[in-house]
Amino acid sequence: MSVELSLQLWAAVFSVVALAGLLQGAIGFGFPVIATPMLAMLMDIRTAIVVTVVPNIVTGVIAILRGGQLRSNLGRHWKVALWTLPGALLGTKLLIFASQDWLKLFLAIALFVYLRQEALNRVDWSAVRAHPDRSGAVAGFVGGLLSGSVNVALPPLLIYFSALGLSTVVMTQVMNLCFVTARMVQTTGLALAGALDGAAILVSLPLTALALLMMWLGWRIQDRIDALTYKKVLKLFLWAMAIGLALQSGWNLLADRMS
Repeated sequence: MSVELSLQLWAAVFSVVALAGLLQGAIGFGFPVIATPMLAMLMDIRTAIVVTVVPNIVTGVIAILRGGQLRSNLGRHWKVALWTLPGALLGTKLLIFASQDWLKLFLAIALFVYLRQEALNRVDWSAVRAHPDRSGAVAGFVGGLLSGSVNVALPPLLIYFSALGLSTVVMTQVMNLCFVTARMVQTTGLALAGALDGAAILVSLPLTALALLMMWLGWRIQDRIDALTYKKVLKLFLWAMAIGLALQSGWNLLADRMS
C-alpha cells in the first residue's frame, strides 16, 4: 500500500502528528489517542494507521526508556504486554478485513469508554487486586485487540493499572510497553497482508522527526502547564472526536442499509 494523499490531507496529517507528539511529551502517552481518531475523521482507519506507524512505535519506545529504572518498574508487570500479542493479532485481522465504518464505530466506543475513566475508577475493582495475573491477562488481551484494530488500547489498561495503584511513571512505562508490543504485531500483520510497504514506511519518516521534535517541546512545557485545565480541554476535544466518529460511521452504516 503506497500512501497517496492530497496536499491538503498531508498538511492535516503533519498538523495532527505535531499535536499528538506534543501530547505524548507532555503527559507520557496519548500519541495514538489523538492521531488515530483525528485522522480517521479524514480518511479510512487503515491509512491513518499506516502513515503514523513509525511515529507510534518510536514515541512509545522513547516514553518507555525516558522513565528509567526499567528492571524494577517493568519487572512485575511486563507479562501484561505478552498478553497483548494474541489480542493484537486478532485486532489486526479485524483492521484488515472489517468494514471501515464498523471500525470507526468501534473506535468511537473505545474513546467513550476512555472518557468515562473517572466513573469507571469508582467501581469496586477489588477482584483485579485479588487476582492480578488473571486480570492482567484479560486487560492485556483486550488492550491488544483494541490496539491492533483501532490503535487505542488505553481503556482496559488504565482500568487495570489504576486498580493496582501504580505510580504515574511506572504506569506510563508499562502501558507504553504494551502499546509498542501490540504495534509491532500490527505492523507485521499489515506488512504480511500487503497493506504496508517500504514506500509507506518512508513517508512516515519525516512524520517521525516531527513527532520527536514536538515530544521534546512537550517535555519542556510539562511543568509549566495547568494540568487540570489541560485535561479538561483534552477531554472536550476527545468527546468531539468520539461523537463525530460515531455520527459519521452511524450515518454511513444506515445509508448502506437503506440503499
